[in-house]
Amino acid sequence: MNNTNDNLLFFEQIARGDKDAFDAFFERYYPKLVQFALLFVDSRPQAEDVVADVLVNMLIHRERVFLLAHFEAYLYASVKKKAFSAIKKQARVSYYPQQPQNVKQLTATAAGPHELLVEQELRATIQEVIQHFPPRRKMVFQFIREDGLSYRQVADLMEISERTVEVHLKLAIKTLRQEIERYLSHEETKKTAQSLMKNLAPLLLFCFPF
Repeated sequence: MNNTNDNLLFFEQIARGDKDAFDAFFERYYPKLVQFALLFVDSRPQAEDVVADVLVNMLIHRERVFLLAHFEAYLYASVKKKAFSAIKKQARVSYYPQQPQNVKQLTATAAGPHELLVEQELRATIQEVIQHFPPRRKMVFQFIREDGLSYRQVADLMEISERTVEVHLKLAIKTLRQEIERYLSHEETKKTAQSLMKNLAPLLLFCFPF
């Protein structure tokens, strides 16, 4: 696997679900990725956790990720991003050691059974809408919303213009906004709209940025 064509074939095999190809990929890249992660985190166990999380996520989304034109650049960028995320999470836990339990208690007391049911239904609706996006639009949305990439990074990975990325994202947000508004307009969900806006703030603010 010493040239670009061999690598592309290798990654295509993984995208199709070839277990032997992924095993070979793991053996080849895992040590290098751990060493790379160690540039950002403090310990080898933490670096190994970072790399494991990235590889598991990539395996889940292998049909999309392993066919990227600049897959290796995306791979290392994902490890770097995950490492920084792990550092921030560790800092939050150190500064607020009781926060997870408190947050859990607040959520339990603030949301009743009906609110939780409506929230779950809305989340399911949103995921269904995303799953039915056209392939390129779905990919753009996932890269920006889920992976936190910039327009420029997405444009490079998908070999399209930043303007095209912007158009795909705007269409995705428009569709999601329409579905959220339609769902929240139902009489039975109007009463829980306020709590939904709080519980789903990150996604709703993404769809309603203004």
